[in-house]
Amino acid sequence: MELSDLAKELDSFYDIGKKRRERNALIQCFGIKYADVIAENNIKPEDIVEKSCLKGTAYATEIRKGMKLSEYVHLKEGSGL
Repeated sequence: MELSDLAKELDSFYDIGKKRRERNALIQCFGIKYADVIAENNIKPEDIVEKSCLKGTAYATEIRKGMKLSEYVHLKEGSGL
Protein backbone atom coordinates (compact mmCIF):
# COMPACT_ATOMS: atom_id res chain seq x y z
CA MET A 1 0.00 0.00 0.00
CA GLU A 2 1.42 3.37 -1.01
CA LEU A 3 1.18 6.78 0.62
CA SER A 4 -1.60 7.92 -1.72
CA ASP A 5 -3.63 4.79 -0.88
CA LEU A 6 -3.23 5.43 2.85
CA ALA A 7 -4.27 9.07 2.36
CA LYS A 8 -7.46 7.96 0.59
CA GLU A 9 -8.22 5.49 3.38
CA LEU A 10 -7.64 8.21 5.98
CA ASP A 11 -10.12 10.45 4.16
CA SER A 12 -12.62 7.59 4.19
CA PHE A 13 -12.19 7.00 7.93
CA TYR A 14 -12.54 10.74 8.55
CA ASP A 15 -15.80 10.86 6.57
CA ILE A 16 -17.21 7.95 8.57
CA GLY A 17 -16.15 9.67 11.79
CA LYS A 18 -17.73 12.93 10.70
CA LYS A 19 -21.07 11.20 10.14
CA ARG A 20 -20.84 9.49 13.54
CA ARG A 21 -19.51 12.61 15.29
CA GLU A 22 -16.41 10.61 16.26
CA ARG A 23 -13.72 12.01 13.97
CA ASN A 24 -10.74 11.57 16.32
CA ALA A 25 -11.81 8.06 17.30
CA LEU A 26 -12.06 7.00 13.66
CA ILE A 27 -8.65 8.48 12.88
CA GLN A 28 -7.28 6.41 15.76
CA CYS A 29 -9.04 3.38 14.24
CA PHE A 30 -7.19 4.13 11.00
CA GLY A 31 -3.94 4.06 12.99
CA ILE A 32 -4.91 0.74 14.56
CA LYS A 33 -5.84 -0.86 11.24
CA TYR A 34 -2.83 0.34 9.26
CA ALA A 35 -0.14 0.49 11.98
CA ASP A 36 1.88 -2.37 10.50
CA VAL A 37 1.69 -1.00 6.95
CA ILE A 38 2.76 2.47 8.10
CA ALA A 39 5.64 1.13 10.20
CA GLU A 40 6.88 -1.40 7.63
CA ASN A 41 7.02 1.25 4.91
CA ASN A 42 8.58 3.89 7.20
CA ILE A 43 5.78 6.34 6.41
CA LYS A 44 5.34 9.32 8.69
CA PRO A 45 1.78 10.06 9.85
CA GLU A 46 2.38 13.71 8.93
CA ASP A 47 2.97 12.66 5.32
CA ILE A 48 -0.30 10.74 5.24
CA VAL A 49 -2.22 13.73 6.61
CA GLU A 50 -0.48 16.10 4.20
CA LYS A 51 -1.42 13.91 1.21
CA SER A 52 -5.03 13.55 2.42
CA CYS A 53 -7.80 16.15 2.38
CA LEU A 54 -7.22 16.82 6.09
CA LYS A 55 -5.16 19.66 7.43
CA GLY A 56 -3.33 20.03 10.71
CA THR A 57 -0.76 18.07 12.66
CA ALA A 58 -3.26 17.09 15.35
CA TYR A 59 -4.51 14.35 13.03
CA ALA A 60 -1.01 12.89 12.77
CA THR A 61 -1.01 12.68 16.57
CA GLU A 62 -4.31 10.77 16.47
CA ILE A 63 -2.84 8.33 13.93
CA ARG A 64 0.14 7.78 16.24
CA LYS A 65 -2.20 7.12 19.17
CA GLY A 66 -3.96 4.48 17.09
CA MET A 67 -0.64 2.92 16.11
CA LYS A 68 0.29 2.60 19.79
CA LEU A 69 -3.13 1.14 20.61
CA SER A 70 -2.70 -1.46 17.86
CA GLU A 71 -0.30 -3.29 20.16
CA TYR A 72 -3.22 -3.95 22.54
CA VAL A 73 -6.49 -3.83 20.57
CA HIS A 74 -8.05 -4.91 17.27
CA LEU A 75 -10.99 -3.44 15.38
CA LYS A 76 -14.22 -5.38 15.82
CA GLU A 77 -15.33 -7.51 12.92
CA GLY A 78 -18.47 -6.14 11.35
CA SER A 79 -17.64 -2.56 12.30
CA GLY A 80 -17.48 -1.61 8.64
CA LEU A 81 -13.88 -0.46 8.92
